[in-house]
Amino acid sequence: MNLRPLVGGLLGITLLSATVVAENAPTPKAPAPADKAPADKAPAPTPDKLPPSDAGRVPAAPEKRPPPPPPQGKPGVPALIGATELLRLTTPTGFIDDAVTADADRIAYVVADAAAKAELHVYTIATKTEQTLDIASLTLQPTALQFVGPKVLVIGKQGDSFVGALVDLGPKAKKPFVYKVGPAADITPIVREGRPRLAVHRTSSLPNGGVKHEVDLLAIDTGQKIGSPHPFEVDGANYNEKNMFRVNDWPDGFTLAHGTKQGEWDRRENERAPDFEITYDLVAGRFVDKKKIDDLFEQRRRFQGIAESGGKPNFVRFSWDNTALTVWSNTKSRPIELDQSLAQYDPKSLQGFVNKDGSAWVVLKVDPVNAAAVDRKKADAEYLDIFQVAPDGKSAVRKARILSTNARHRFGVVGNKFWLLERNTGFERGAKSFALYDLQ
Repeated sequence: MNLRPLVGGLLGITLLSATVVAENAPTPKAPAPADKAPADKAPAPTPDKLPPSDAGRVPAAPEKRPPPPPPQGKPGVPALIGATELLRLTTPTGFIDDAVTADADRIAYVVADAAAKAELHVYTIATKTEQTLDIASLTLQPTALQFVGPKVLVIGKQGDSFVGALVDLGPKAKKPFVYKVGPAADITPIVREGRPRLAVHRTSSLPNGGVKHEVDLLAIDTGQKIGSPHPFEVDGANYNEKNMFRVNDWPDGFTLAHGTKQGEWDRRENERAPDFEITYDLVAGRFVDKKKIDDLFEQRRRFQGIAESGGKPNFVRFSWDNTALTVWSNTKSRPIELDQSLAQYDPKSLQGFVNKDGSAWVVLKVDPVNAAAVDRKKADAEYLDIFQVAPDGKSAVRKARILSTNARHRFGVVGNKFWLLERNTGFERGAKSFALYDLQ
């Protein structure tokens, strides 16, 4: 998707703030999920899972699903080390979709079936109750969720475009959707000048093969438009000829265009000044943050890393030679070293989350047949290892291990806790369970 998610927002930790640099390698196809089984084998509906009312809201009801048994390890191979599982959510039909957000009190997720079902769930941790809302009329493929006070911002795909809505599940709400936006090329919650906003990015094609970009900035709690958009045009190579400006990446939901501008001609010296780094603000309609390029090699390498991350300023990735890890915080990178052998892990399993203060979480899965295991002629246990990095730190310390034999997980953070979505076998979208963990 083109959504330029986010790092932890002010109003809720979401996947948009986390940057997943690389997913696990796809696993072989397996039988379809349980929700694709014949109708005569489908589980009978229970009172707590009755269809939503006409308004789409269902009063909060006690969670009646029996908790699934915790994962079991083999003798001498514990299933969980260094963490405690606080809760686990499952669904009897369909799957838990990729869009998840959480804060200290609530978890928001969507139960879908990739066909006709999309149901928003908000689970309150203290009371173990849920509220639900049918959002299929908005989107069947949610891509991001974010808490906005007691409400939930929902963003999803609709065809090739994105749509969004602020949802109110409160008992006094007159209607479930406070406002709707889209369709658009991208819809991104951002923070601008210290305030939460919603960037709605639209594009249109130009006769010369280029693209015109426009961004509406909205108040995220009301949907009210703020200011007027300033269109910005680039050719097929992301070059704006009028300003001699080449765009490298589009931060903050396409509200900014970051790149290099050609130096101006110096008549006194009779030569052209060096190129410089600069950003164009599509909301303000002017260039900002001009910087001299002192090290051309560093600048090009940094631009490449930012572009490959989708314009995100905070992420974790392998170094250029794939022999080490780097943490990028506010577009600046620093190398980090694991307190375990990096060679034992599958590089494709890397996931990361970088906090605003520069601290980070790093997740890697053990390759059971790594070189050392082959030398020992004994496969290693398939653990998913969770590391933490201190602000400005250069060491990643392993904090927890989750046995992950023949399984794949998606990782997220809420405060000092972390959560995992366990993927369905042979199905790239969604998961069969959500689990919240606390470090010991």
